[in-house]
Amino acid sequence: MADAINKDIVCKDNEDWKPIIFDTDGLPRAKLIAHYLAMDIGVVTPSKDGMNLVAKEMLICNPEAGLILSSGAGTDVQLGNAGFYTEESRCYHRISDIANVEEFAEAFYAAAMEEKEDKVANGSRLSNFLKSHDIDEWSTAFLDPSWTHEVIRLVPVTQLSDFYVLMDKTAQNSLENSCKPAGTTHLTLQTDAEDGEVLSIKYDIHDELSELHKDLAFLQFIQSDDTHNVESFVETLSGFHPDGPAIFHEEVARAVELLNEGDHFQHFFTDRDGTLKSYSCSYPTSVQPAYSAVIQAQFARKCAQVCAIVTTSPLVHIGILNMLTLPEGYYAYGASAGREWYINPALQFKDDSLSDEDLNLLNLAFEKVEDLLAKPQFRNFTWIGSGLQKHYGHITIARQNQEKSMHRVLGNLLSAEVQKIVKELDPDGSSLVLKDGEFEIKIYTRTFDSEMNIDGKIFNKGHGVRLLKKKLNLKMQIGNILVCGDSENDLPMLEECLEEAKDRVYTLWVTRSKPLKEKVSKLCAQYGNSHVGFVSCPGVLLGAMAQATVRVFNMRPISGEEDTAAFEDEL
Repeated sequence: MADAINKDIVCKDNEDWKPIIFDTDGLPRAKLIAHYLAMDIGVVTPSKDGMNLVAKEMLICNPEAGLILSSGAGTDVQLGNAGFYTEESRCYHRISDIANVEEFAEAFYAAAMEEKEDKVANGSRLSNFLKSHDIDEWSTAFLDPSWTHEVIRLVPVTQLSDFYVLMDKTAQNSLENSCKPAGTTHLTLQTDAEDGEVLSIKYDIHDELSELHKDLAFLQFIQSDDTHNVESFVETLSGFHPDGPAIFHEEVARAVELLNEGDHFQHFFTDRDGTLKSYSCSYPTSVQPAYSAVIQAQFARKCAQVCAIVTTSPLVHIGILNMLTLPEGYYAYGASAGREWYINPALQFKDDSLSDEDLNLLNLAFEKVEDLLAKPQFRNFTWIGSGLQKHYGHITIARQNQEKSMHRVLGNLLSAEVQKIVKELDPDGSSLVLKDGEFEIKIYTRTFDSEMNIDGKIFNKGHGVRLLKKKLNLKMQIGNILVCGDSENDLPMLEECLEEAKDRVYTLWVTRSKPLKEKVSKLCAQYGNSHVGFVSCPGVLLGAMAQATVRVFNMRPISGEEDTAAFEDEL
């Protein structure tokens, strides 16, 4: 391709000049730095996390250069979480789809035409940030062989970005020492508004600290000589159950009985937040713990064939893929209620029913809601729960946190303002639908001309499962199906599976809600299905999955050292 371009674009006055110099041999350190210093724009566009140090080296060497990153670059996630790519301020250029030639060209053009003054200012901000969060900080948090809280460096926590970075590093002591009053799990964070006003919000980070404690216990477990004895770690999880170890073991036993009855599942569909992961105070802090990743990977490996996590969260840009620590290949990920799917870097697809007009209307709604949340009285709503999220096909606005500490009157006022925006953009209600819940407000686009045959309806998780079935040609009439969820949003996913497999569906729900339990049981009964179980928290479900995996190990042992080391393979 490079040769073809060089033959097509030539300089008559300089025959040796080439528009592209294509080199795959690498450069010595001195020449590499010289290239960094000479560059006008640095381009790092992997399909998935990689080449992070290259992007950082570029700006450390040349803070006056522009930067283009793909959304698959880990550096994009780090810089995005730190606030360097927002609607108000974009310190670099982002390419969401590296297969989109037009998007690539637009990014190159925008970077090339950027005013030098702006480019220097943005590059300097990024360079200073990278110098503050350098390799020493990273290695201290991640690479010390003891992996205990004794070696994690304490840092002050005063800004939201500090909190999000700490969650990525699981710096337990720093978070605990930042809680006020001492001994509580209450963390007050500050951020500066554009007008210079200092704003603050109070988080209850009980869940975040609890998950860190579990991971530290898990890391000690895998360093022991008893790593094949998974039951010992499940026993550790029992100490975190809100009702005590005895209740934990009772619930696990009942859940394991249901899983053992299903034996092996041809398909496994599950929600994430509230089901496999307890709710965090804010979505950017809901990074998947290591212990959970290993349990889920091993369950997928030994107890199920096709596994999929279906979530209402976005796919990227603080979405499901940014929150995972699972190895590649065990699960498919259906984001935006399964409207966009990630199977692997080479296999991704979306629902085809969204027109450009729908997307433009949704973008306008997002911009107006974003402006609304910039007002001082509403700004705290961006920092709780899901905050403000743009999905493929809908928008989510948080209106209450799990602790229910936000004033209800203010939440109702926010809801009224969002309703005005929807009414203004879609007076006759033909394109947009607003759903107002206890914790979130959602703005959906209606679905028309869809291959899923759901014209005029709101896309839900059941449609997401149907889309996956169609694209991958899943044979859901064959074998047992396991479905796990925790809210009414997951009911369509269960119903879709019941339509396909009737009494071969097994379902476990993480809920204490009697009305939801009744709805789940009633829905299953309509299909002659009684394979229903309930647990009170995600830890119980994970404990049951671990025990079910152990049972399979014992029943179907595999030869060689793989059997005793199987639970260590994902670490």
